[in-house]
Amino acid sequence: MRVTSKEKLEDYQVIGDKLRIHWDHQEATVEDIDGEQSTQWQCEEAVVKKTTGRSEVVEAVIRTKYPTYGAEIAAIRNGGVDAEEHETLRLKAKELADGWFG
Repeated sequence: MRVTSKEKLEDYQVIGDKLRIHWDHQEATVEDIDGEQSTQWQCEEAVVKKTTGRSEVVEAVIRTKYPTYGAEIAAIRNGGVDAEEHETLRLKAKELADGWFG
């Protein structure tokens, strides 16, 4: 899920019993209703229980783009750009899980 914040969010943020994982940070300038410009940060976010295991973290990150198993399989089987995007996200998910679990 894409989230927006006034500040750049940490890659790993524990709030209560939840672990929020953030990646793909992008800075954006937005204009409010009065014409004032401000800077916001946007990033992808996956949320899991902080006691979740590595494989569940990987799956949660992948589910941000492919909400169902069928959607994930379809991307893989489509080949080409769809399969490349899936592989890129899969590798990012593993990297993020490794970053949390060390």
